[in-house]
Amino acid sequence: MDNQITYPYIEEFLNALQVPEDGFLRALEENCRQEDIPAAVRPTARLLYLLAAAKAPKQILEIGTAAGYSALVLYLGSNKQANIITIEKDEERFLMARQNLRSFGALDKVKPICGDAEEVLDTLEGPFDLVFIDAAKGASMRYFEKILDKVKPGSMVVTDNVLYGGRTAAPGEPAHKHRTGVRAMREYLDYLCHEPKFYTAVLPVGDGVAITLIKE
Repeated sequence: MDNQITYPYIEEFLNALQVPEDGFLRALEENCRQEDIPAAVRPTARLLYLLAAAKAPKQILEIGTAAGYSALVLYLGSNKQANIITIEKDEERFLMARQNLRSFGALDKVKPICGDAEEVLDTLEGPFDLVFIDAAKGASMRYFEKILDKVKPGSMVVTDNVLYGGRTAAPGEPAHKHRTGVRAMREYLDYLCHEPKFYTAVLPVGDGVAITLIKE
């Protein structure tokens, strides 16, 4: 099943419309595409930039660094003012991200950590004004629960890839290899949208983005 969230011609139009302004980001985006490294698609990256710019967060947490692309988007969106912690489990990607952050001159504000996110989260204090979850789909609920004592009223949590190529919303039972991930994501979205302590909007941007406002 290919990505069935939007039509290809719409994706092409939006991608052409929202080319990263920064040359380093354009080169990093292209490298991620060629090397098949996960990176926020252009509409999602633009949304992250807007959220960081509008909220002016002091502390940002990212779960899932990959090559450091979205961390840099958040860094630029915050006008290079936010302190950002970004967690990556894969050591090779962590080293790549750290080098990219160093090359961009962002290591003074963006701190990459290599380790299992659930274990690292236990060592962090917060409070974080903005959190971006972009890691294993089946673990999104666990990550969210781990950060609840590290956010505050008014904090926002952004979860990427919640529509899973359209599988999350598709009628019927998913294929066996996707079943666990789809069920976990459906449960997660149901929780985000019906828990009174949060207010969540689920948007068909990229592979699906959930934006959750912590109310209390």
